[in-house]
Amino acid sequence: MKKANRTIFNQSNQKTNRLEVKGPLRSGAWRKFIGKAVGVAAGIAVAAIIVLSLLLWHPVRAEMHASVPSPQLGSPAFANPIEVHSRAGEKRLRMVMQLINGTYTIPNVGSETLRQFRGWDASQSAPNLSNDQISPGPTLRTRLGDMVEISFLNRIDDTKFPYTFVTDSPPGQSDFGCDKAGTRDPHTGIILPYPGNDKFPNCFHGSSTANIHFHGTHTSPDGLGDNVLVQVLPQLNQPDWTATFNQIYDSGKIPQKWTDLPLDYQTKQIELIKQHDEAAAAAAKKNNLAPPESLAKANQQMIDAGLWPQYLLGAFPNFFQIPDYDTCKNANPPCKAGQAPGTHWYHAHKHGSTALHIRNGLSGALIIESSQEDGYDHFIRKFYGWGDSYGAHEKIFVFQEYDTIQNLERSPRGAGGPPNPGKGGAQVLVNGKLTPTITMQPGEVQLWRLINATEGNGPGIIKNTLFQAPGFTFKQTAMDGVQFSPANYANQPFLTTNAPNGIVPGGLVLAAGNRADLLVQAPTTPGIVAFKSGGATLFFVNVVTGTPVSFPNGAFPPATWTTMPTFLKDLSSPGPNDVINQNSPVKFQWEDGRVGVGLLPKTPLGFPPHFMINGKQFNQTGDIVDQCMPLDGLQDWVLENWTTLAHPFHIHINPFQVVRIATPTARDTYNVYAPPNNFVWQDTIAIPPAKISTNAAGQITNVTPGRVTIRQTYLDFTGTYVLHCHILAHEDRGMMQLVRVVPAGKYPAGCQDHIPEHH
Repeated sequence: MKKANRTIFNQSNQKTNRLEVKGPLRSGAWRKFIGKAVGVAAGIAVAAIIVLSLLLWHPVRAEMHASVPSPQLGSPAFANPIEVHSRAGEKRLRMVMQLINGTYTIPNVGSETLRQFRGWDASQSAPNLSNDQISPGPTLRTRLGDMVEISFLNRIDDTKFPYTFVTDSPPGQSDFGCDKAGTRDPHTGIILPYPGNDKFPNCFHGSSTANIHFHGTHTSPDGLGDNVLVQVLPQLNQPDWTATFNQIYDSGKIPQKWTDLPLDYQTKQIELIKQHDEAAAAAAKKNNLAPPESLAKANQQMIDAGLWPQYLLGAFPNFFQIPDYDTCKNANPPCKAGQAPGTHWYHAHKHGSTALHIRNGLSGALIIESSQEDGYDHFIRKFYGWGDSYGAHEKIFVFQEYDTIQNLERSPRGAGGPPNPGKGGAQVLVNGKLTPTITMQPGEVQLWRLINATEGNGPGIIKNTLFQAPGFTFKQTAMDGVQFSPANYANQPFLTTNAPNGIVPGGLVLAAGNRADLLVQAPTTPGIVAFKSGGATLFFVNVVTGTPVSFPNGAFPPATWTTMPTFLKDLSSPGPNDVINQNSPVKFQWEDGRVGVGLLPKTPLGFPPHFMINGKQFNQTGDIVDQCMPLDGLQDWVLENWTTLAHPFHIHINPFQVVRIATPTARDTYNVYAPPNNFVWQDTIAIPPAKISTNAAGQITNVTPGRVTIRQTYLDFTGTYVLHCHILAHEDRGMMQLVRVVPAGKYPAGCQDHIPEHH
């Protein structure tokens, strides 16, 4: 590993301390200086001018115009993201995914230093990575039954991202281990404007460390699967792992434990993490500080327990199969559920950095196609005569916000360094472009796959006005990557006023993390139409002059719909023998006494909300599994929202069915959505905001919480994962819980065994 000398300054208004760091030290590994001497504060540019953008979520109707003035003329042409797909005949997607940094141009903002995903098929040479245009990661396209083999390489040069090690704070200081922006208040010792009163690990930190979450996949949460508890530290100059990783993939057998991996990978990783520990300890000793806790020791404890280590340097081989129910139901052992084909996505998922990573664009589409003639994709393409692939008939929308810092790191008081108003967070881009234009023929039908990959605050909510464009016809076919049942296809629950989204009066709204598939038909009248979310134009469609398109199998939309796979049919109600979740309702909350967003108290210091679940923040009471379920369990959970913000609830690995939504309309009064059957499958659902009543003194007299009831079953995979708010700044700052599924015979005794430490 390349040696490096680093001089690192803390940003307080006290006497400047200096750390000279030698060796393979990387910011993401200063994980546990908290309570000892030094804290992690990595990867966020020290910026100033913070505008708090915690906004209430409410749909705003926008005007749609068939003709658009001159600003549209400068809009770029719409283009799907570049794509890496499964290899024909091999039933595998084998690729390299690099996390790199560089200088990129953000529309309306200018050139900024950002992290970006760049990926390619492993059989090809690496493409030129010098392109200065921002973009989502490549679209990954695979089919049911395929193997996914991704060599994830974290090659960030973290010298390009200013950060500090705290050397002037006593144990317990609020910013101990957190990123900092601003100056220290001389009376309280708190850094303003950030971290304020945030406490590690529920603050922005560690942003050069990363992993990949495969959002919407039904696969193992442990090992080489959808493992968001693994932390891959940056390593700019690293060994060539190609032969080692190919050895894993070529075996065709997914390693089930650490010792199943090639010995050279095990040995090198243990050595590299030990070197990292040594460099961290040397830097602490030079400054008369206690050394941080050893990452190597934490890894070894997990290995000795037969589990996977959390901390790796530079490279990680993601390796899992997309379960095809038609095949795996007859395997030994058989699966009880399969993967739903549809529109899914992936993004970096390092606690403390998820929001910043999303604002750097670290996300991309994951399209999983059906494998049978009567499957979801086969049915659509056959009806419209599109052949074996969608081609130009498919449009993939990755909605993103690009910015270099978080909203809380900009101060309305102008403190904290050079001005940075964070303009990137005030606009939503489509595939890295500002208001691109789609060209359609008169009467043409396309399949649109929409992914809300924004951080989730403010303009990141994709509102129902997007689907009210004049002259266009919409038919939704899937939600959150799961196809509609024939009844829901016919009834179109989201495109009616009684939509199951917690918003009155309804409509198709995409909170952060949500996806939707729609068949869209253009009008036969030529013209340019602006598609708006609220009052903001996201993209244009130019319907050109020509002969209207005709179709071989009838008019738009198809009158009939493909059958629902068996494992996606309605779940039955839990019975008397089903284990009840003792931690339901799952309450999304903020501090007692708070009645709204903003900086409170006004004097002497103002702090933003502290977001929590069931009265505590993530890891606040130590390493503990908050939600534990037995394998094959069936449960109903009640999700409650005690704040005035709509929080998108997301849980990994298994989707759920939404069986009831109670949206407060006044004190103790609700608008209730409760279908008798044909429940919609989702993996992210916005919990409606509460109605909070106060007296003349501003004291709370009543809270009418928003409520959602979900039904879920925990099939095929045991392991440890998370649930959280998908407004990712809320997740980073504590609105997350650790979740575990254990074999039924080990429930509940195995729920708290060998818990991964906070990450």
